[in-house]
Amino acid sequence: LHTVRKPGGRVYRYLRRPGAPLVRLPDLPPDHPAFLAAYAAAMRATPDRKPRAAPGSMAALIEACVAAPPYQALRPAYRALLRRHFDAIREAYGELPASGLRDRHVTADAHKAGDPVARFKAWRYLGRWARRAGLLAADPTKGADAPPRAPTLGHPPWSEAEVAAYRARWPVGTVARAAMELLHWTGARIGDAVLIGPQHVGRDGVLAFRQAKTGDMAYVPWSCALPTYARGMAADRATMADALAALGREHLTWLAVGGETRSDKALGTMIVKAARAAGVRKSAHGLRKSRAKALAEAGATAHQIAAWTGHKSLREVQHYTESADRRRAVQGAGSKRLRPKLQTVQK
Repeated sequence: LHTVRKPGGRVYRYLRRPGAPLVRLPDLPPDHPAFLAAYAAAMRATPDRKPRAAPGSMAALIEACVAAPPYQALRPAYRALLRRHFDAIREAYGELPASGLRDRHVTADAHKAGDPVARFKAWRYLGRWARRAGLLAADPTKGADAPPRAPTLGHPPWSEAEVAAYRARWPVGTVARAAMELLHWTGARIGDAVLIGPQHVGRDGVLAFRQAKTGDMAYVPWSCALPTYARGMAADRATMADALAALGREHLTWLAVGGETRSDKALGTMIVKAARAAGVRKSAHGLRKSRAKALAEAGATAHQIAAWTGHKSLREVQHYTESADRRRAVQGAGSKRLRPKLQTVQK
């Protein structure tokens, strides 16, 4: 039996067998006849563990990969994506020897998959891990041809007017406001925002946390002096501090709910719904882009933006700085915003 105790004292019991999903059992004492009958029925219906994969096979390689610490340390959503494609790969090629895998096989399988880009990511992760773990002499996916990505604009950043509209709808003291301000100031992904808290702020006044997606660090000025390029953002930081303080909570994570860490899915849903209520049709990830864009327009370099937002590659933030540079290129020194005047040209 696997017992789970929820806040408030509620107890849930499940049948747990190796290699099989949990089976919920009735909310009755374990010695109750109905409970014992349900337990016996679940035991009969639950299959035994799958037979162990043959050594050296693709199935064995996948089993070793998903059991390894690097895979277990990935954020849950990314693990689930990889696992779906690992299962499909195992179903198709599980009995074949892993040593026979070549880049042409990866290319062919990825291009015919329902989600070619995600399948290719799964192959690349598996190949790189196998080489680092010493299970394959070389990464067989290194020379594979990546499938073309469909053009997409992604999550658009929030405008200043949209941030103002959200603030007008959700005052300081509401969870929706505190969540938006934390995301807006830090530029963190929602998967990281639900995990950060006071313990991540060092004595130097810098919020530093390791990102779940990339494993790299992000550094955000929290209570220290702001860098020159961010001095115009002091009001944003003060507003964020007020919004968090107004919640009056003491927990290891700022956005905890009911004494437990909030899930990233719940946070994303809450921001979207709160934004819709304010007339804003943007996502939580758009707040991350909004911070990167604001930093670029304030004169931050690609390195400075990446240090704040935690982007792993400078190429990911290059378009923010390039866009800001082009905008500044058409502005004169000390220029002010002027209302354009229509002039009538007479021949």
